[in-house]
Amino acid sequence: MTKNELKGDEKVAKIDERDKETIRNMFSEQMKGKTHIRFFSSKDGCDYCFDTQEILEELAALTDKIDLQIFDKDQNPDEVSRYQVDKFPAIVFVKEDGTDTGVRFYGIPSGYEFGTLIEDIIDIANEKTNLSQSTIDQLKNITQDVTISVFVTPT
Repeated sequence: MTKNELKGDEKVAKIDERDKETIRNMFSEQMKGKTHIRFFSSKDGCDYCFDTQEILEELAALTDKIDLQIFDKDQNPDEVSRYQVDKFPAIVFVKEDGTDTGVRFYGIPSGYEFGTLIEDIIDIANEKTNLSQSTIDQLKNITQDVTISVFVTPT
C-alpha cells in the first residue's frame, strides 16, 4: 500500500500496481459470486473516510464482482439507521438483497487489516469461510445476537 499524495490534480493510488495485479488475479481466480459492500463516511471528524473510500474504489475497479455503494451519514440517514452504523468510516458487507451479513470493518483497512478485507471479500462472494466444521457447528448453537469485536492498533 502506498500513501496517497496529490500531485496537482493527479491522484496517486493507495494500492501499488504490483499489488493491484496480484489482487486482480486473486479475485478472478477465487471469487465465484459477487460481494456487495456498503461504505459509510462522514464529512465531519472522520480522519480516514476519504482514504478508506479510495481503497474500496480501487478494489472495486479490479473486478466486476464487487458492488460498492457509498453513503454519507448526513445525506443518507435512513441507510445509516438501517445498518445501525455508529462509527465512521464503516464497511458493511450485505447480501444481494441488502440483508446485512453482520460482517463489517470500522476504520481504515490498512496494514494487516487490508489482507483480512481481501479475504472477506472473497469469502463473502463464495458464501463460505475457512472455519472448521466443528466451529461452524458450535456457532449454529448460538441462539442470541452476539457481537465479536477485534481491535487493532497501528504499531
